[in-house]
Amino acid sequence: MWIYYTAIVGSIILMGGSALYAIYWAAKGGQFANMENGARVIFDAGEPVGKVTDLFPGLDLEKERARKEAKKKRKI
Repeated sequence: MWIYYTAIVGSIILMGGSALYAIYWAAKGGQFANMENGARVIFDAGEPVGKVTDLFPGLDLEKERARKEAKKKRKI
């Protein structure tokens, strides 16, 4: 039975150590140097920052806007 506990504790230590080393390696390599700029890399002229151009399948953006506006009007 002790072999199971040893294996579990050993794997936890190994996984934790691997995670800490991965964070150290990324920080040393400059992965965290400019996170704000890295978040904007995926955007281009076809998909500007702050404008929704892709939606969940079956979701109509115009209908959602109209529904939200109608809901606001009902509250007022």
